[in-house]
Amino acid sequence: MNQRGGNVDYTRDVQKALDYIEKNLNSKIDTKELAQIVGMSVYHFHRVFKKEIKVGIYKYIQKRRMSQAALLLLNSDLSIITISLISGFSSQEAFTRVFKRYYKMPPHQYKLQFKHFFRRQELMNDQEIKHWMITGENFDKYEVSMDYEMFHSDKKSVKIQGPNEKDASSFATVMQQINSKNYRNKRVKLSAYLKTEDVVGWAGIWFRIDGKNFHQLKFDNMEDRPIVGTNPWNYYSSVLDVPDEAERLVFGCLLQGPGILWADDFSINVVGNDVKTTDFNSELIFPDEPNNLSFTD
Repeated sequence: MNQRGGNVDYTRDVQKALDYIEKNLNSKIDTKELAQIVGMSVYHFHRVFKKEIKVGIYKYIQKRRMSQAALLLLNSDLSIITISLISGFSSQEAFTRVFKRYYKMPPHQYKLQFKHFFRRQELMNDQEIKHWMITGENFDKYEVSMDYEMFHSDKKSVKIQGPNEKDASSFATVMQQINSKNYRNKRVKLSAYLKTEDVVGWAGIWFRIDGKNFHQLKFDNMEDRPIVGTNPWNYYSSVLDVPDEAERLVFGCLLQGPGILWADDFSINVVGNDVKTTDFNSELIFPDEPNNLSFTD
């Protein structure tokens, strides 16, 4: 675990647990063993996980298994009983009850109703996402679409696919901005679930607080903790203090260079001061005094 400013940061511990869950969705997951993997007691692990993810460990695992089951229903020819067993249920009846709770219809109806519909929609890459803006630098090199065959929960995620060539000057972002009036003088946490494939440059979420005339007051773009390569769904966050003079909160996800980024389940919440901020801190980067001014070192 990390500790800074007297506050304990469990982000990496929770990410390690989520990574284990993603790799073992089709197997029995022992939460006692999982707590040992991240170096916590079972009680402490459950408490930390729920505080960070906003849902208990058992419910989270069930939610992810239901999302995986929905994907299998849409994209495979496996029988419902086989999908039930893959999802950790001993009977199709028990699986159907839980599936209906999440998707409001039984698995068979879900498969018939949405399988071909989603595939048609996935081909409609018109680069328009309600309430979100798609922008960046040379972002026309990137393909942005809704992906109905890869998601963390519900039925879809946003997908950013990079160009074939590595270009350090280009990136694409899917972003949104909101009024800051409900968040002024509060500590705010932006979080999202991200998945990557063959990312050469870097990917992540970003969070910015603007004042008058778009003056940047606070900023974090995960540049000090970039996501590269191929990674399963995991939880990422950015925490900033919103000053009194703030006028807007701006946030999104971005991809620079080749690879694919999927993003899902964004959330913005007010948090307590026990949650450390992630914004750029000059005291941690720059020395207090200049050095080697005569170039003699």
